[in-house]
Formats: sequence, C-alpha cells, structure tokens
Amino acid sequence: MSPHPKRPGFHFRVRYAECTAHGELGLASYINYFSEAAAQALSERGMDLRTLTSRSGALREAGYEVAIQASPGYDDELEVEVRLHALDERGFTLGFGLQAARGGKPLARGAIRYDARPSGPDGACRLPLDLHGLLQEWLV
Repeated sequence: MSPHPKRPGFHFRVRYAECTAHGELGLASYINYFSEAAAQALSERGMDLRTLTSRSGALREAGYEVAIQASPGYDDELEVEVRLHALDERGFTLGFGLQAARGGKPLARGAIRYDARPSGPDGACRLPLDLHGLLQEWLV
C-alpha cells in the first residue's frame, strides 16, 4: 500500500491470497487494509499507530465496522481514504472509504474505534494530552 502522488488516500492491489474461493476480497482483508491506511494516515500526522497499540501502548483497538457495497477481486487496484470521524477524551474513531482506483466506484466503508488504556494513579481511560492535541489538529 502506498500513497498516490496525485490523489489523497492509500492505494493497493488485491493479492490472490486475500480472496475467497469465489475470487472476492475476504472480509478480514478489509480490516487489514483499513488498519494499514490508518497507520499511514496517523504517521503523516506524527503518530506511530504500531507503538500506540502495542501491549504497552496508550491505545487499544476497541471495535470495527465494515459495510461492503460491491466486492473487489484479485488484482483490482483500490484506494482507501481515511478521515477522523469522532474524537473524545476516551478515544477516537477513524472512518474509511474504499473505492476502485480507476473510476472511483464505491466498494465499502468502515470504521475502527481506538480507546485509551487505563493509566495514571486513578486508572482512568483518557487519551494522552499530546495525542489528543495532534488529533484535534486533524479536525481543523
């Protein structure tokens, strides 16, 4: 997956191993592509998702949502767009749009929710202030 120099979003080509027996992209692969696009989008904003969601990191993936409109197949070129959908003191949700790279046909949409892990002396689940600030900049 790589950013396209002329269009926003992250681009990739469906690999054979990601397809079902019917030749369509498998459900788990949508989540993988959304997660990879999230890591890239956050990296562009100075945040390392791999570190943030590691065992000792400040975040955990709390939920996924995928709604498939049309199924891409082997060797299709796709594009994922990422946006910050919601932000609160406990976490944030990234929203995704998946479309065909050529023609822009919508194929799926989804979301991943990231929640803060318990921290501090009171064990509260709050985003670290520096992370919250970086995410707020994304909303502007």
